[in-house]
Amino acid sequence: MRRSSVALAFLSVFVVACASGGKQHSDNPTKPSASKTKSSTDQSRLTLEEITAANLPTAYDLVDRLRRPWLRRDAVTGGDVAVYMDERNIGGASALRDIPSVDVQEMEYLRNDEAVRRWGADVKGSVIVVTRRR
Repeated sequence: MRRSSVALAFLSVFVVACASGGKQHSDNPTKPSASKTKSSTDQSRLTLEEITAANLPTAYDLVDRLRRPWLRRDAVTGGDVAVYMDERNIGGASALRDIPSVDVQEMEYLRNDEAVRRWGADVKGSVIVVTRRR
């Protein structure tokens, strides 16, 4: 009879834990949870705030550390990523190594379909658009 009492007590604790496990109580309902804050970061853009906070030497280092998937081949076309600055193609991902991060205002990642709409059918992969500080 003792085993059934222990099992019943365990089951009661388990049921109570499961019932309250899905609810999170917060003293400040206006403050977003950590998961909401992280998911609200735009993964297709690197802002000046992120660039400055990272304190890395080159644009390549920024992308490698903060948005590594940008450096992969395009998922649809299989083409290499191209880098555009001042509305012209300056090369592949390695071109980012020649751009000091202090010169970068913003970077944006465009999937192939977006890049083709902007620059035409010559674009074979995705594009990283670098906007310089003025």
